Amino acid sequence: MDALQRRALAGRAAVRFSIGTKRSSGLTVTKIAGAESKEEQPVFRPASQEDTVKFPAIDPQQLQRAQQGDPAALDALLLALQAPVYNLALRMLGRREDAQDASQEILLRITTHLASFRGDSQFSTWAFRIASNALLTARTKVRETPTVSLEALAEKLDLGLRLAEANERPLEPADKLAAERIALACTQGMLMCLEREQRLAYVLDIAFGLDSETAAAVLEIEPAAYRKRLSRARLRLDEFMQQHCGLVNAQAACSCERQAMALPVGASDTRKAESELLALTRLADAAAVFRAHPDYRVPQRVIETVRAVLQQHTGGWQ
Repeated sequence: MDALQRRALAGRAAVRFSIGTKRSSGLTVTKIAGAESKEEQPVFRPASQEDTVKFPAIDPQQLQRAQQGDPAALDALLLALQAPVYNLALRMLGRREDAQDASQEILLRITTHLASFRGDSQFSTWAFRIASNALLTARTKVRETPTVSLEALAEKLDLGLRLAEANERPLEPADKLAAERIALACTQGMLMCLEREQRLAYVLDIAFGLDSETAAAVLEIEPAAYRKRLSRARLRLDEFMQQHCGLVNAQAACSCERQAMALPVGASDTRKAESELLALTRLADAAAVFRAHPDYRVPQRVIETVRAVLQQHTGGWQ
């Protein structure tokens, strides 16, 4: 461990919790904090095969300056990495608070270990490898247990349908917004039912569009082993969604609107929001549904925390 890394580790303990995070319970994919106190309302939108989270191109000269400790280059690299790292963490961990903590750790690991990048692979592959290794073992505020299963999720969906039938009422405008949130939370819940290794393989493919060779390099396994892992994850989710999800199978009993109808009248958020959920009612496969998740904005406090740690050994940002 070099001096830069030791100072970063020491500084992290002092400042990482100095910028507070608001606690929340359950899945929090429906409200992602933006800069300052603003919050955005992510929505489902029609997705194509190319609709993936993009890893930005990194200027080799800028990367070299960052490796040499140039503050401005480090900051530029940090800003380039923040979105893919946070989106990977959120899809893997499911809760905003956990994703924020993990993103801080990952960004610090990457920026304080830049000297170890030798150019043997693409920088994005190297960065994804660090992020993936961290997320496979990341601790979460709410412990993941085997009881979180697709079978248990199916029971919850069936209960929602029974409640909707018992409380049948006209569809209200607020129900459409609630349906969008249910779609995000429910599909994220499906991901959480996969073991982490399968979940990561699926997310790298569906959300980030990595080919099997690149994804295998990220996970440090053979491409054939990656394809087998991905195939198992796809099979589990495809079978479940064909049976239970109206976004994939129009004949399925469950739909996000029906689940929204199970909520008490007035429980939905009535703020105006553009709804594109109906455009997804005839999607061809489960992959298209997961690609419809938005690109989540990184909370500003995540970046400021990492900057505060790095600032202790760079002497400030240029």
